[in-house]
Amino acid sequence: MIKFLFLGIFLIPFYLFSQGLYNNGANIVVASSANIIIKNGNFVNENNGQVDLDGKIYLTGDFTNNAANNVFTNVGTDGEVVFNGTTQAINAPIANYVNFEKVTINNGANVTLPAANGMTTNGTFTVNGTFTSETPSDETIGGSLITQPGDIAGSGTVNIKRYFKVANRWQYVAVPMTNQPSSLFTENTPSGNYNANLYTYDETYDAPTNPTDINYANFEDETYNFSQAWWNGQVQASQGSPVDLVAATGYITYNEGNITNTFTGTPDKLNNDASYSPNITFTSNDGNGDYYDGWNLIANPYQSAIDWDDPNWVRTNISNTVYLWDGDNGNYVYYNNGSPDDALAGNGQTLNSDNNARYIPPMQSFFVKATDANPAITIPSTARVHHSSQMYKNESPSDYDFDYIKFQVDYNGKKDQLLVRFIDNYDVSEAFDDKFDAYKSFAQTDGLPQIYTIIDIPQITPLAINSLPLNTDDEYEMIPLGIVAKYSGQYTFSAAEMKNKNFDQIYLVDNKEGMETCIDLNLTPEYETYIEQGENSDRFYLLFKKTFVNPNDIVKFADSNIQIYTNNKMLFVNLKNFNEGKTLVYNSIGQLVFETTSFKGLNEYDLSSLSQGSYVVKFFNNDNIITKTIILQ
Repeated sequence: MIKFLFLGIFLIPFYLFSQGLYNNGANIVVASSANIIIKNGNFVNENNGQVDLDGKIYLTGDFTNNAANNVFTNVGTDGEVVFNGTTQAINAPIANYVNFEKVTINNGANVTLPAANGMTTNGTFTVNGTFTSETPSDETIGGSLITQPGDIAGSGTVNIKRYFKVANRWQYVAVPMTNQPSSLFTENTPSGNYNANLYTYDETYDAPTNPTDINYANFEDETYNFSQAWWNGQVQASQGSPVDLVAATGYITYNEGNITNTFTGTPDKLNNDASYSPNITFTSNDGNGDYYDGWNLIANPYQSAIDWDDPNWVRTNISNTVYLWDGDNGNYVYYNNGSPDDALAGNGQTLNSDNNARYIPPMQSFFVKATDANPAITIPSTARVHHSSQMYKNESPSDYDFDYIKFQVDYNGKKDQLLVRFIDNYDVSEAFDDKFDAYKSFAQTDGLPQIYTIIDIPQITPLAINSLPLNTDDEYEMIPLGIVAKYSGQYTFSAAEMKNKNFDQIYLVDNKEGMETCIDLNLTPEYETYIEQGENSDRFYLLFKKTFVNPNDIVKFADSNIQIYTNNKMLFVNLKNFNEGKTLVYNSIGQLVFETTSFKGLNEYDLSSLSQGSYVVKFFNNDNIITKTIILQ
């Protein structure tokens, strides 16, 4: 029902009570010829109450929705709520935001949209007084506002507040209004603290030394000096002249203390265009494929979350993954959704977060990856949604129509994840797929381990999300893993999430110092082992078996039995205690590329005909099965 909490309720003209205002069960209908004035009181919507509004409601108190709906029914653009009090609030939790038709804030009225509350206006949003979208005292969601493109009017003041948790850490940020000065970030510092920084990312920067090896974790290494891409994007030097920040452009900021910024201006300064097309570039500037190229920092320009899965996005030569920075954990969050016509439609997956990264929070910047010349991206206003996304967790997993494993490494509570999935009957390949895969983006956070998969088509590339076709004819799939350990110590591996209907067994294989250990991830939830500091790309891999094999049949062998190693594309198989056996070499997608018989003693094989990348060497005889991952460079 609808409750009007008031000292007086007036109908103007009064005789329209019988003509234009009537109670339709749980609904109240206000005809176009009727006005309701709620003087010195609040409007409260309870239970299943709704209002069919074609006239006007004048309100001096708060507007509150406690019902599990959006208050108004038959929503058009004619019905109007007029705020003409002094201090008023619009209270409607994000899940039950108010779906207004028209809203007017009269001169002298001060209306607040508290944190974690939401409102949409389908008609004109007129502000002649003051409207303020509030922020919480942490990084949870602030007030969420959706206005129609071009439907904003008035000469009053709009304030969009935002708390930024930037104390001694970087935060990826954006602005919700035009004509906002950079001094908000470079000079608005907490008392007693000053070390403000503000940058964007210069994709066109060309490192003086082109990286040509597979040590991708050194993205910020001074040898390559890609960190200069940030310096090139410095927005304003300390105490320098402020510049206006640009809608849909991404920025990063750092401070010695947390800050709360108020973005302010007349109503027309709100970012509410029908779409935004930030500048996107692709510059080929290294000798190792395009891994280092095409990274563009863009932003959500609106005052609500935006949905990466909205079909109206335009992404030309853009990888279908959004890369977000989680400042709390010092790591990148990934989201990949495929496209509306494939197996991932509605089933996108998030890495390194419990929130659903499909919904990009307001005032959040993020990376996208251009993959070729002439890239372009358009952020549509239709992508705006009211969603309780926090400034940078995955909602309940969907019933995915494919097998996958979300694999995790943990060092002293700091975690990193990768995703391997097998998608059948869609255009998925062993090479990098712009639609389905995600490059690994390495974080430099102290103590944070990094894990990734390795592909070698068309060149060696580290992936955070590796989507593969389901090759039903292959006995198994071998996925080489890379691991970056910031410190030597005990690391814990686990399957954080897994679905499997096509493989009999899924193993983590640890080939430590010639002693191979196979861990059945269906039986052993965690595996702990010691790892030396540095990057290792030939010790671990995931093994997906399609034919049942007893784990006891996979022999853990001592170095005294056999040695397998490479040097300058030569493969050496040294049989110390075996008389003979078959030696097989498989590429990273499980294809047999070399086969021979090896005999006791040192066997040498020329593999120069094979391309650079990772391979699995398998030796077997009557009693033993021995495998080892190698890298040919």
